[in-house]
Amino acid sequence: MPKERLDEIDIHLLKLLQKDGRMSNAELARRVGLSPPSVLQRLRGLADEGVIEGYRVELSQKELGYSLTVFALVSLGMHQDRPIDAFRQAVVSIPEILDCHHVSGEFDFLLRIVVQDMAAYERLIREKLSTIKGIGKIQSCFSMATIKSGGQLPL
Repeated sequence: MPKERLDEIDIHLLKLLQKDGRMSNAELARRVGLSPPSVLQRLRGLADEGVIEGYRVELSQKELGYSLTVFALVSLGMHQDRPIDAFRQAVVSIPEILDCHHVSGEFDFLLRIVVQDMAAYERLIREKLSTIKGIGKIQSCFSMATIKSGGQLPL
């Protein structure tokens, strides 16, 4: 569903939910000026159309002991379908890799990885990432501070 097909109320609902995904249906209805059943019907429609992909809880990386965020740039040795598919399947199974983007440029993939510390990252590289066949090069960038995270789509 293209953004143009969303009306003002849909956009208002989506903005509210991006800020607070736990907002009750009754509160959403109050804020947009509709009845709770009407809001529920709209939300179900937005979910059915794929506009709403799910609901999540944001956890504190720091409080859970993941003090190191690493952005790893990965180049594959061969740019054929099999190595690319094998890499994609392998990274999905590594829980420390939170995001994986297939990118253009000098590198093929950009990974966002969280670990407890540098020793944990070294183990992840040695025991998990470097065992994936087809990797040519890994370049790591370590986050010194997070300035902005969990941004909301500009509706």
